[in-house]
Amino acid sequence: MNDVLLTALGVAFFGSVVAGPAVAYGIQRFPQRWHRTTEWLVIGGAVVVAVLADLWSEGPVGDAFIYMLAVLPGLLTYLVSRTMLASTFVSLLPLYIVIAAESRGRPAYAPEVALDRAVPLQPTWMLVYGSLYMFAFLLPLLVVRQHALIRCAMRAYLMVMILAYGAFLVYPTVAPRPDQVFGDGFSAWSLRLAYALDPPYGCFPSLHVAWSVLSALTCYRVHRGVGAVAGFWAALIGVSTLYTKQHYVVDVIAGALMAYLAYGLFLRSHPLEAVPESDHRRAPARALAGVGIFAMMVAGLWVEYQIQRVV
Repeated sequence: MNDVLLTALGVAFFGSVVAGPAVAYGIQRFPQRWHRTTEWLVIGGAVVVAVLADLWSEGPVGDAFIYMLAVLPGLLTYLVSRTMLASTFVSLLPLYIVIAAESRGRPAYAPEVALDRAVPLQPTWMLVYGSLYMFAFLLPLLVVRQHALIRCAMRAYLMVMILAYGAFLVYPTVAPRPDQVFGDGFSAWSLRLAYALDPPYGCFPSLHVAWSVLSALTCYRVHRGVGAVAGFWAALIGVSTLYTKQHYVVDVIAGALMAYLAYGLFLRSHPLEAVPESDHRRAPARALAGVGIFAMMVAGLWVEYQIQRVV
């Protein structure tokens, strides 16, 4: 583990464990009517400082930019939720980028099996693959309303992340992507965009699959019907990682097993009877709201695609 990764890890924990509570405590010293304004001034000031510092840094893994990647999201999350678990989770998310950047130049493995070679590249699966960004995080936030269940889910998500990061460091892998994605349609354009934004490292286990399955299992503790539908969609996301050549079969299996392990440790014991009837009744509508948000995200990307075609 080199200096950049150690710096990122240290700053990430500083952002969640020290900066958030310290800033929140300081804001409480101000008069009540100034609290919200002061919070936004702190957040806005931190963004300005981080962006200006990045102009003189070495890019996304430079020492200055690590502040915006790790401390700022954790600080924002703590000020909004006052929850250390959520702040720590958000603070550690950017380490995925840092670990991937540090994987460049290192020997990387490709755990390919016969089924991986048999599955062709199909850019049309990008619509399913891209739904992770709504499915894994937004869906539980909309469906789960109980504080006790939210804390259990956060512990499960945090465990999955830490296990995956450890695997990325010990067993670096590279995605089975092609050198070039051919085609002029929206799906091919979206896949090229995903390749450009997502580093091709850190495949085993698949966090894409782990978070999708864990999201479905979390929703299952609120409403079995929503959880079953979400579980079916999580399976499709697992398949999509193969058709988009983002993961291998063993990555998908390992990601699903990791999600079930976290579910068994932190979520399974939470009784379904503890969920208020109002939350149970409204869960399908809230899940549909998440689908609507994802549809708007896709529509926005489609507009961007049309603009790129004209330009």
